[in-house]
Amino acid sequence: MKFITTVVFYFYLLSLFGQQAYTDKEGRQHLWGTIEIDQLHEEPFQEWYLQNFKDQTTELNFSEVAQLKNVTVKIFIGTWCGDTKYLLPRFIKTWTDVGLSTDQLELIALHHEGDLYKQAPSDIAKQYSIHRVPTFVFEENGKEINRIIERTVFDLDTDLKAIANNFPYQPRYKAVQEIQTFLNETTKDSLLTKTSLDEGINLIRREVLSSSELNTYGYVLKASGEMQKAEFIFKLNRYLFPYNPNIRDSYGEILLENNKLEHAQTEYYEALRIKQTDQHIIRQLAQIDERIQKK
Repeated sequence: MKFITTVVFYFYLLSLFGQQAYTDKEGRQHLWGTIEIDQLHEEPFQEWYLQNFKDQTTELNFSEVAQLKNVTVKIFIGTWCGDTKYLLPRFIKTWTDVGLSTDQLELIALHHEGDLYKQAPSDIAKQYSIHRVPTFVFEENGKEINRIIERTVFDLDTDLKAIANNFPYQPRYKAVQEIQTFLNETTKDSLLTKTSLDEGINLIRREVLSSSELNTYGYVLKASGEMQKAEFIFKLNRYLFPYNPNIRDSYGEILLENNKLEHAQTEYYEALRIKQTDQHIIRQLAQIDERIQKK
């Protein structure tokens, strides 16, 4: 009986490990799920983590960020992500150098391939509307007080001091934050109407910095199963950047997955008109034509 119990426990540990690591298409190992900082001290993460940790210095002292002693931080990372490799070690170094505890930090590593794009093994990334990594979510008494998204707004010392002391601080990607609120307040039946599209455009057109900002968010929604919301975001991006073939491609892709074949075909023809030799677009059009004929 003791032997059986030991074997069961062993396989339980293996299953837990399996949830925390995966190998990508290029054969590189990555962490996935809730992880410990010590895991980043091991290969293949050790080199980038320890180097950036070592390079970081801070001019902050504990009194300047003392309010953070009662704050927890959920840190969503990607061990495949250049911004994570740079900012995460520097954040942890600064955090500990000013006298705060790593017990206040919870690290969640996200996937980066296929249907698991920027998802965790649980739905926590979806719950926190994570679309960029790293994202540092600061919480006090279970309530979010602010976040740092992908990169600092000023520098790490200034950002931490502003958040700690409740100074005016707006994280990056304001457009996505605005449209997230809009999506939550818009009913499912009215989301894909022209009225909602016009409202969305007017809401964020001055805030969008590049075509990739909404495109990334659209793929995150798609990976989390929010297909209607993803279609809305890709459509919105298509109106903001009508002459970008990649944006047309993305919108056509979600239309195809939502079985709107004729609309998808139109988008891919527009993409091909802009980028006439793109073999991916040509293959997509061939696939759509075949499905339309079968239909």
